[in-house]
Amino acid sequence: MSLLYAITQFLAFDAAWFAAVAGGAAGWPWTGSLPAVLVVALHLIVSRRKAWPEAKLVLAITIFGVLLETGLMAAGVIRFAGAAPGQILPPVWIWALWVGFATLPNASLGWMRGRWLLQAIFGLVFGPLAYWTGSKMGAASFPGSTGGALFAIGLVWALAFPTIMLLAERIAPQASTRLPP
Repeated sequence: MSLLYAITQFLAFDAAWFAAVAGGAAGWPWTGSLPAVLVVALHLIVSRRKAWPEAKLVLAITIFGVLLETGLMAAGVIRFAGAAPGQILPPVWIWALWVGFATLPNASLGWMRGRWLLQAIFGLVFGPLAYWTGSKMGAASFPGSTGGALFAIGLVWALAFPTIMLLAERIAPQASTRLPP
């Protein structure tokens, strides 16, 4: 995979993330979710020789992510825009975030393969940052202490991100794309 493709793919995910969060915040969850569907479609087209394993990976990571979000909601850590009181599963725009994110492990994040400590640190830092940014955009809120919620999210993501990368290695293994140390 070329560096240009990795950067383009990551920026496409960022645009889809922003659209989904903005759509969720504005009450347009389905419209905001469309770019994530486009990102996945393009990813599978580009990955055509390995599209089936990548499709299975997208499904597995999406299920993992929805379960993670369901747990955070049930624990009272976070409340998402568009989720009705008592709603068990997260709203559709959260599903879209996970569908888009699921394209990253074997593409633009492939260089992190096998670097478990680095993956945990990335999850610890960037997981809470994404949720905090979404809350500032009006797509989520923290019912309790914001600091406590972000700490809990960081711990969850410190475990979740290496798990996601492990799923990628097991479901859709790729040739090494690691950058030199």
